[in-house]
Order: sequence, then structure tokens, then C-alpha cells
Amino acid sequence: MAFVITQPCIDTRDQACVEVCPVDCIHFEDGADRMLYINPAECIDCGACQPACPVSAIFPDTEVPAPMQPFTAINAQWYSDPAGARSEVQKVAGGAAPAAAPAAAASAAPAEGGAPAAEGEAPPVAAAAAPAAAPARAAKQPPRSIAVQIPAPALPTPSSHAPPHLSPISLLGIIGIAAVFFVAVVLVPGPTLFEYPPLHFKLGATVLAALPLMLPFLVLFLRGEFRAMATFSSKGVRRTSTWRAVPTEWRRSEEMRRFSLEKAVHRIARDRYGFPSSAHPELRTHVNLPSPAMALEFSGEKVYPDIVVVAGPGNKPAMVVQVETRETLTREQAMYVWSRLENEQAPLDIYVPAGLAARAKDYARSAGIKHVRFRTWRWQPFGLVVREV
Repeated sequence: MAFVITQPCIDTRDQACVEVCPVDCIHFEDGADRMLYINPAECIDCGACQPACPVSAIFPDTEVPAPMQPFTAINAQWYSDPAGARSEVQKVAGGAAPAAAPAAAASAAPAEGGAPAAEGEAPPVAAAAAPAAAPARAAKQPPRSIAVQIPAPALPTPSSHAPPHLSPISLLGIIGIAAVFFVAVVLVPGPTLFEYPPLHFKLGATVLAALPLMLPFLVLFLRGEFRAMATFSSKGVRRTSTWRAVPTEWRRSEEMRRFSLEKAVHRIARDRYGFPSSAHPELRTHVNLPSPAMALEFSGEKVYPDIVVVAGPGNKPAMVVQVETRETLTREQAMYVWSRLENEQAPLDIYVPAGLAARAKDYARSAGIKHVRFRTWRWQPFGLVVREV
């Protein structure tokens, strides 16, 4: 299935659809065509052009309205017989065709026939511009973006996820223990087991019966404090084992890092996110390396993760993937990049180099990121190895 441009585009020729097309399958010849055309052999049925059209002239070829059915053939005909396609558009729309520029008209005959205008005369200078007669491909401006708007998450700050002095769970545990202790010691003390006269303190037998009641509240207190301590601990620097320590600091060049990252991203996209597939024909995978192809739009701000999987013609985000190298796996990356990619509509998968999963989890915890799945990757002689964490 492909998309088709129909009658409302005639004499409009708005190029918003050209700007969002990821495969440059929308063409026209400036000065000669009254509308734009989609190449059915190149269209990947992504649906990005349909919402971008300001006059609603684009339809899937299976949903073209009956009065506009001829445009399905006209779009395909333009790529083999432009003159015939323009003639069909004239029949449908009527009116005069736009005149070509004088220089282009003067160079048309020499460009096609390869002979000078008259015997003994040199060909016109404009004939040198013959390649310009080819279908004009509008320059691809900004990369396409997902049509669905995603609420922008609050950008975290280094102190926004600092653990409180006492978590609500811990506070509930302390209140429970204090309440049980007060009832057992003050309200219903029971027979005296221990007495300290200088302080007028008596410990009754009811305390022994109250100990099992204190245990659940003690568990709540410890659970809350362990979680707070884990968040506090993740803000520190994880120690590296002595045998892993490198005696000298070495950092590869940015070109080398970029090459390795692009190679890993494309391999991960092919092996683990190979959409569309027979099981999921509605999904499509877009890779933003080496150049942007698909963006997540958070309330008007565009973000480009390494891999984006979208669903349906509406380009709804289904999966978001970020691949990190040793150089980019930093606390700042988690704070200002991962936290932006986390959203409720699509799961966030983060791939980190092998051996750095614990550090990546620390960074995510300190940045307050909860809905994330980590995987490790490394190159082996037989290919890329990915492990679940």
C-alpha cells in the first residue's frame, strides 16, 4: 500500500509533506507541475505526509474517495510519463498549465534531442542546465516528527531527587511502633516484669504480647529507610574493582566513538527491533543515526533518541531506545537525557556497555527514573552480544 496525492493539491503545492517524508518519495517539477506526486515504488506507507498536508489531499491508496480515484494512476504515471500525467491533471482540473521559465523552454529541445537548435549554430547556453529538467526534489529541511504530542516531563535538577530525612513509609512504621508501645506500657501495662524506682518506670507483661504487633511496623520502617539509603548511595561514585582499574587514562577519538555507536545502534535495531514484521505489521522502526529521522515531540520540543518504534499511520510511539558508550554513560546523561525520554506511552530501553549495568542503574535511580529497562551490549568476534539485566 502507498499514499496518493489528490485534487486539493492542484495549484496549492504546499511542501510540508516533502519536509516530513523520510525517503524523499514526493516529487514535482517547479514551473511545469500544478501538483505534487508520490512515487508508489518508493513510498514506505509511514503516514507522516498525511497529517502534514494543510489541504487534506493525501490518502492511502485503499481509501482514496471515488471521485479522486484517477489520481492513483496519475501519481504513478508521472514517474514514467510526466507529460501524460500533466495532461491528465489538466483534464481533471482545467485551466492553463503554468508556463515554464524561458531558459528552461529554450533548453528543452537540445536537452532531449542532443542537437543544436539550428544547423551550424552552437547550442544555447541554457542547454548546459539540462539536468535541471529532471524532477525537482525539494530540499529536506527538518527531520520528521511524531504527530502525537507527549506531555513534557519536568526537567530534574541535581537536588530534585534528594532522599527526604524520613520517608512516609518510615514515618508510618515509627507511628505504629509508638502507638503499640504506648498501649502496652501506659494504657494496659499488665503485671509488672521490671521496675526502676528512681525514674518511676515499670514495664508490664503486656509488652511481650505487643512485640509481634510491632514487627510489621518495624518492617515498614526498614523498607522505607533502605529505599532512601539506596537513593542516597546511588548519588555517590561506585568503586571499581582493583583488577578492573586502568593505570593510565585513555580516551578514544570522537570519530572512533561515533563509528562504534552507529554500528551498534544499527545492529540492535536490526536484530531486536526489526519492524514491520509478520507478527507486528503495524510497527515501524526508525534510526536517528547518522542523521535524524524520527523525533519524539514533548509539548513542542523535539528529542531524538537513537531508535524509535512507532505504531500505525498516526505515528504513536511504541518503543524508545537509547544506546550509550563508555564515554556517554554519565550522571548528567541520565539526569538530562534519559529523564526526558521516559514517558507513559512507550517503554524506555537503555543499552549500556557490558560491565556498567550497576553504574547505569545508580544513575537512573539518582535521577528518579523508574520506568526503564537496562540491557548490556558488547562486540564479540561473531557479532554483537546483548544481555538482559
